[in-house]
Amino acid sequence: MSTCALVTGAASGIGRAVVDRFRVDESLDHVAAFDVDSTVQTVFDDDDVSTYDVDVRDHEAVHEAVDDIENKHNITALVNNAAVSRYVWLGDLTPEEWHEVIDINLTGQYNIAHAVGPRMFEREEGAIVNISSTAGQRGSASAGVHYSASKAGIFGLTKGLAKQLAPSVKVNCVVPGLIDTPLVTDSDLWSDEELAAFIDRLPTNRLGEPDEVARVVHFLCGEGSAYMTGSVVNVDGGSGLV
Repeated sequence: MSTCALVTGAASGIGRAVVDRFRVDESLDHVAAFDVDSTVQTVFDDDDVSTYDVDVRDHEAVHEAVDDIENKHNITALVNNAAVSRYVWLGDLTPEEWHEVIDINLTGQYNIAHAVGPRMFEREEGAIVNISSTAGQRGSASAGVHYSASKAGIFGLTKGLAKQLAPSVKVNCVVPGLIDTPLVTDSDLWSDEELAAFIDRLPTNRLGEPDEVARVVHFLCGEGSAYMTGSVVNVDGGSGLV
């Protein structure tokens, strides 16, 4: 059966760049792109990419979409990228807002892994890359405690999956810093002044590009990373040095 990569949060930003990387990968026959934003259907308008309007919080919908893909292709690479970020001060943070971010950013990754991981394990082949954030390592002043908590949980999910799905399925985590995506540049999380001040402190002195993250993700799904599993790889412009 033909091989396929599955990418969530694929309509823009890092997810879109990852899909573009996989589209030119001759070791793959197909790419499946998930996003709750229905524009994903127009972003990738070709036969090499199947698009699905899927909310990763919906366990049954995720399984139905994965079943549909697996009827035609073996999913050999999974990139868990779908996420949301909304700043709320702790004193104003409602349980509903807490669960929305946790359910999308963390439970959503579990839902996808639950649908795909056992199939990879049975076939003894596969790579999973979970996308976290530096907010999960150091906390976030701009995105709220619910975002930081959700992204920190991804580290535990990654390491647990790496152990359960060993030895044939490798599971790693990529940690982007500030990347030039709508989540950073077209949201209210950062003012222009705050963003400029942070960039000035970065050793690289600039925002990262989505493809710079996508290249690392692609590497972790390929043969070059065959001896890596349970790893956490930062792509953050040196923000950990600030």
